Amino acid sequence: METIWIAENKLGTKLRRNRAFWRGELEEYPLLWFPVEGARPMPALPEIWPEERMWTDIEYVMESTENSLAGTYYGGDSLPIYCPWFGPDQVAAWLGAEIILKPRENTSWVKPFVKDWEEHPELRIDPENELWKRYLEIYRAAVERGKGNWVTGYPDLHTGIDALSAIRGPDHLSLDLLTNPGPIERAMIQMTRLWKEIVDTITDIILPGGQGTTNWTWGWSDERYLCVGQNDYTCMISREMYDRFCLADNIECCRHVDISLYHLDGVGALHHLDTILGIEELDCVQWIWGNGKPPGSHWIDLLRQMQSAGKLVQVLYNADLLRSGIDIRHEIEVLCRALDPSRLCIVAYLDDARLADHLVELAREICAAKRPTQIMM
Repeated sequence: METIWIAENKLGTKLRRNRAFWRGELEEYPLLWFPVEGARPMPALPEIWPEERMWTDIEYVMESTENSLAGTYYGGDSLPIYCPWFGPDQVAAWLGAEIILKPRENTSWVKPFVKDWEEHPELRIDPENELWKRYLEIYRAAVERGKGNWVTGYPDLHTGIDALSAIRGPDHLSLDLLTNPGPIERAMIQMTRLWKEIVDTITDIILPGGQGTTNWTWGWSDERYLCVGQNDYTCMISREMYDRFCLADNIECCRHVDISLYHLDGVGALHHLDTILGIEELDCVQWIWGNGKPPGSHWIDLLRQMQSAGKLVQVLYNADLLRSGIDIRHEIEVLCRALDPSRLCIVAYLDDARLADHLVELAREICAAKRPTQIMM
């Protein structure tokens, strides 16, 4: 991986530490991704309309991406990354759903189109789907433009049960799980195949670029590193339903890649944790507690449970959470003291480069004090 925005000696250290994290061999202190967007002043880009062009106009996307990444300070072990997307329901749109893109709100919505599962015996992406074709064009442009600049990451893939919820509607899907489960089981098998096909297609584009891989959860690897657990809908179903409809999909997705991370989103999904931790092929669990819930330092027992199960752990502090007044210094102190730092990744979207550097030194000092004193003989 190469980039003009990080000094070569620092880049080598970052890459080495990211590699070591996935092996569970990280030394000194946790993997720390502390990017600071807007740390360097950059010229403002002109407004572009209609709004959806902010995501679909290839040249604008490339210019805005480079503008944003060039102005970012890469604190800790962070790197410049870009992950193309058309919002959380982009997979549903590739399957044929009508979509409304709202880039200024960083989201999208789709209109469910499955009225009767018997009318949709096969769920697939039409190669002529305009949004899918444009997505691949953006990927090719990003890999080319990103050479020597940034890592182009894998998509945010809400396939599986989330995609079925988007194309059927969550209320109707919930009834289907109870009253007509057969078509859902068949559709989930198709979702697994679809996930693999998308990953393979994107892999063929990004790996030849030589910049390594990442995804929206951050972290970096030379190998195929993906977020596999985009299962937000599962907070609405029982553990028994998860095991029946979702478990096989997640296992197969983990087996299909080199490094896998499960996005565990909110306390509503915690009743699936034992099942998730039992997936031998899963490497890492990302914990996001949800709006209105206490932050990472409150969940030490939970995070210890993950590490005790042999999983790496990522804790994410997004910009909204930090703006709410959370004491990020206290969070770093608690996590570093209570957990195994060699298998811990902390991601925080900061707004101050000096704070980012301070937090790295704080983590280093705490973890150094934890290490047993070596007695010289």
